[in-house]
Amino acid sequence: MIYPHRPDAIMEATDSQTTRRADRRLALVSGYAARRLTPRGQRTQWLLESLGREWEVELFALPPQPPSGGPASPGSGRAPWRRAAGDAVRTLLLDKWEPWSMRRLGRWRPQVDAGLLIAYPWSPVAYAARRLRRAGIPYVIDAGDPWVLTSPGTDTRLLAKSRSRRAEREIFAAASGAVLTTKQQAETIAAIAPGVPILVRPNGYDPPSPQAAGPQGPRERDSETLRLVHYGMLTFVRVDVAALLERLAASGRWKSISFTQYGDDHAGMLARAPASVEVEFRSPRPWGEVLSEAHRYDLAVVVGNWLTGQLPSKAVQYMTLPIPRLGLSERAGDDALAEYVSGRPGWLALAKDDGDAAERVWEHLEHPWSSEELAPPAEEAWPEVASRIEGFVEECVS
Repeated sequence: MIYPHRPDAIMEATDSQTTRRADRRLALVSGYAARRLTPRGQRTQWLLESLGREWEVELFALPPQPPSGGPASPGSGRAPWRRAAGDAVRTLLLDKWEPWSMRRLGRWRPQVDAGLLIAYPWSPVAYAARRLRRAGIPYVIDAGDPWVLTSPGTDTRLLAKSRSRRAEREIFAAASGAVLTTKQQAETIAAIAPGVPILVRPNGYDPPSPQAAGPQGPRERDSETLRLVHYGMLTFVRVDVAALLERLAASGRWKSISFTQYGDDHAGMLARAPASVEVEFRSPRPWGEVLSEAHRYDLAVVVGNWLTGQLPSKAVQYMTLPIPRLGLSERAGDDALAEYVSGRPGWLALAKDDGDAAERVWEHLEHPWSSEELAPPAEEAWPEVASRIEGFVEECVS
């Protein structure tokens, strides 16, 4: 969708017919560009490939860093100096990457025709936007995660919070366009910067190879056994999946229920699962392996966020799974995950407090889903999504 110059109007996006030239330079600022396994890193790589056909791209990215492997809860097990450093960041700085952003972009003299600024993280975007703005160069902001203005759950405070709020307003007010991942985020930004065109476009999915598709044909399942699986971390921003497991176990619909978790449970949700539910932890796997082994499970669960304006990026990639899926959201109404999956074949949208959860899961799995019904829609694939974002950028900076 595009939010045009009238923020109260919403219309369907159309393909751009802009004439392109190959002699233009584009500054692409994306802190997580080198982190290919993150949603922002994947988005950057696909946009680089698409934009690079028509632009000479100058990329600004943070140095690649391995995962920290830190403790599950903030502050637990940390050395005192680490806790003090974290407090300083949350109190004074835009984020922990601001020193790098200041050194790399604080005195940058852009020699480009336009900019595309991808956040999260935000400090590289804030410094780049300031330099582009002063040079009179148009830019588009592509924001997948809320910062301060669109997130009531931020842990920044005092000077850091006021600086972040001011920087975010300046970024959007001077932008030639904005790409956001949910309608809820777009409505908030449209009220803050009412003259800025906004495209609502979540991430795409990586088209799976035929070799990774897994077994074809009707699925075989035991109606007395429910095998659930979740791919990705369970963190404190996620909806509590333990409540769903309690409802399913209490229904008596299944003789046995299992939940396989590929990744860490930083929030300790599965420690609160009913004793009758078998919980198994496994290490994350490459998505090709996930696809080839997904037939072992009955239902793949996407755990949404309690901040209902956020859409977990994995919901898009889950559409490549050859099994039914469940989107567990904070509530049934104005929730980005519920809205994204509702009405899509193979998907069940379920709120965490749904009293009919067991009955709805049962009915969903009793449907004889065909491989054609479970196939991902072509328009949600990364090549199509990147092309659509590229066209929007062209429209905004021409």
